[in-house]
Amino acid sequence: MEIKYPNENENDIEAVTNEYSVNEFFFPDMKIGFELYRMHLRSAKSTWEYPVHEHPLYEINLVTKGEQHFHVKGNKYVLQEGDLVLVRPGDLHSSSGAGNTEVGFTYFCVHFNVDDKLLLPYFKETTEVFYPVHSKLNRSIRPLLDRLMTFSENPTLLFKDKMNMHSIMFELLGMVVSCLEEEQDEDFEKISDRTFRVAYQIADKIDEFIRTPGKREDYVEESVVRIEEIADQLDFSVSYCNKVFKKVFKMSPRQYVTFRKLNESKSLLIQDKYSVEQIAFMMGYHDASHFSRQFKRWTGISPSQYRQKQRTAE
Repeated sequence: MEIKYPNENENDIEAVTNEYSVNEFFFPDMKIGFELYRMHLRSAKSTWEYPVHEHPLYEINLVTKGEQHFHVKGNKYVLQEGDLVLVRPGDLHSSSGAGNTEVGFTYFCVHFNVDDKLLLPYFKETTEVFYPVHSKLNRSIRPLLDRLMTFSENPTLLFKDKMNMHSIMFELLGMVVSCLEEEQDEDFEKISDRTFRVAYQIADKIDEFIRTPGKREDYVEESVVRIEEIADQLDFSVSYCNKVFKKVFKMSPRQYVTFRKLNESKSLLIQDKYSVEQIAFMMGYHDASHFSRQFKRWTGISPSQYRQKQRTAE
């Protein structure tokens, strides 16, 4: 039986419904981790040299005057005024002046760490290092680098200055990702939003396992995080999780575990406030010796040796 209220018809009901309806758009949730290290503007003689080193950070190096020679993973790049290089975490690199002239050079350098699974695929896929002055990426981020350089004129940074610097860096990262996205192949562009979301969920679960020390009896990185457990939690098959994850991140979940634990360990080791023992526990190991053995398998050197190398390179 249909109930009709007095003086009410379907058109009236529709009018009332439209009057009180809400038109909404929900933005996707975002969780972005970002750290800025050792940003500096330096003028040097042509005979100046910086030794071969690596670090768990991204690095943007822009020449503002003169000529700088930059080596990355065995390849040499000659940077003239306005040229820049983008170095990935773990890439062996060094730099120097031209060496054969009395004219020196000036460069601006930014080190940063990005811990966001939505950004990682873009940085992981591209292999380009050198971006000359007229390249699209260079032209897109140069105004932002210029804004960051203005802070070098003030030796005392207030809280608002630091917030402005972070705001500029987030805008800069957005520009970098936008340019890198255009460089991706067609297969990457065809990945659906749902595939990205599922891969992100898996990566988030892996990070959750890694950052929850002291709750497991096994500590070898391949067995600390079991994709079977994550697949069960997300109600997907193991094969689907592996397929989706590799499609987005260009590595298997197991390789991602090693990548994250190694990068996190290096990031903690360059901070003097943590001892090796503390870092071992933070990374899920109950003793420093086990952590040291694993770190040496990853890098060929012990955590203490890595920390000392970083101090020497500074």
